[in-house]
Amino acid sequence: MKRINLILIIVSIIFSLITISCSSEKEYDTPESVIKANAAYMNEEDLEAVMTTVHPKSPSYPATESMAKQIFERFDLNYKIENIKVLEQNNKEAKVEFTQVTTKIKGKDFKNNKATGIHTLRKDGKSWKVYSTEMTNVEFLNKDDFHKWDLKYLDNESCDGGVKEFILKRLMIHH
Repeated sequence: MKRINLILIIVSIIFSLITISCSSEKEYDTPESVIKANAAYMNEEDLEAVMTTVHPKSPSYPATESMAKQIFERFDLNYKIENIKVLEQNNKEAKVEFTQVTTKIKGKDFKNNKATGIHTLRKDGKSWKVYSTEMTNVEFLNKDDFHKWDLKYLDNESCDGGVKEFILKRLMIHH
């Protein structure tokens, strides 16, 4: 009887550990960890996991989910984070500059690029999540493409937000 109880306890512990480790609720303790996780999940084309890196109250949440789904359907891309620098951080929000290289593995009409931007992260409980992203620069890596495109001008008041959204979607830059 004691042996059966011991086996049940061991099975119960193993099941609990598996359930906890497979839970869709992921936690990102540092600003850097959520940015690295986002790129890793994009590489895996794991939409559910990608969305765990986006703040649920982000105004861009639905658009991010839709865009990621479209990217996964149309392309096989490789995302590599080259640089992460925390610019500001307090208990609730962080501003993080990043450089990401995105290259096509499969698919048509994608421009390999090196993009720089600033993520605004906010806490969701104990976990950092991407709340918004401001792209500041895109450099195309192919010789036949434009070589550099400064996106700062897209943030001024004279630029229609729809134009910026169109350009970023055309470049297929995730946020």
